[in-house]
Amino acid sequence: MRANLLRAVAALVALATFGAEAAELKLTSWNIGNLASKPGVALRGHARDEAEYQHIRDILAKLEPDVIALQEMGSVGSARAVLGDSYNIIFEERCMKNSAHCNGDVDDIFTAIAYKKSLGQLAEVQVPQLSVMHTSECTNETPRPVRGGVGLELQRGNETVVVLSVHLKASCKRNDNENERDQADDCATLMKQADILAEWIRAERAAGKKVIVAGDFNRQLLDTSDHVAAKLKSIDPGVQFFPTSRQCWASFPNRGGAIIAAANQRFPEIAAAGGRPLPYSPKSNSKIDYFVVSGPAPQTSISSEQYAMGGEARTTELATDYLKTCEGKPNKFEDGSVLTFSEVEPSDHCPISMTLP
Repeated sequence: MRANLLRAVAALVALATFGAEAAELKLTSWNIGNLASKPGVALRGHARDEAEYQHIRDILAKLEPDVIALQEMGSVGSARAVLGDSYNIIFEERCMKNSAHCNGDVDDIFTAIAYKKSLGQLAEVQVPQLSVMHTSECTNETPRPVRGGVGLELQRGNETVVVLSVHLKASCKRNDNENERDQADDCATLMKQADILAEWIRAERAAGKKVIVAGDFNRQLLDTSDHVAAKLKSIDPGVQFFPTSRQCWASFPNRGGAIIAAANQRFPEIAAAGGRPLPYSPKSNSKIDYFVVSGPAPQTSISSEQYAMGGEARTTELATDYLKTCEGKPNKFEDGSVLTFSEVEPSDHCPISMTLP
């Protein structure tokens, strides 16, 4: 009887192990856009109401990620406000060391990663070296650290997987930005981060791990000639960039005419400088969020997607600011246009998701 009981227990353990190995793992990444710890609190000039926080919660409830990489978070409170208590939350080291120890907003933004508590206690990963010092072309600006990386490590059967959340320097989306006067400083910082990230991936892969880097790369990695993509391919020719389909903003009403009218009324200095407002569109962010996957290809293909948010997103504030020179004047492109910004709810980035078989 004892032998039968032991065999039954062994069978149950084996079944549970098989189930754990076979279970899919859903990953999501989302730059939620200057999310403060609670409604009504402004973060980098952007304050949200409770309806926006609830909208974010509703989207996350639809996605149901096991692991979510987050960008542009103000504090641990901002992540907790939309994720609730069912997730463990880890922030980048830079946030944990700020004046509020990441428990309150300090008008800065940080990367984070969260995972369901049902996954157990996972190992924390910090890549503070990604937080390089950015020196602006504007001599009146003090050099400042950009965003670091934060992640976690988990075991899936015989495979060790490390997932890292990143948010690389903005304003250098394409190769041709690297030679433009206004973007040269941003590109120099982003390229430093790309080199550091590539070497970190190389070291993790050498340790036998599967690497997934999730987040806002501020770069169009799907372009075959992209220089940052080339750096990543140099350390792993088989590296993959997900998702490959980008349609989430297809139904977004950009309200370009209304933005131009609001900008002309609010910022007459643009016209006075011989410029014209160019409405910023979140569609320009459709190809800068990725899962970068380096490691042996799974036997079953990876599924990935963007959340089709365009139809439910809306422009909440028209013409909130515009692109300025170091002297604070309208920064005109060659055609005389001046990039003019507006606030989009719930974010100007769509969530992306992928499922590991």
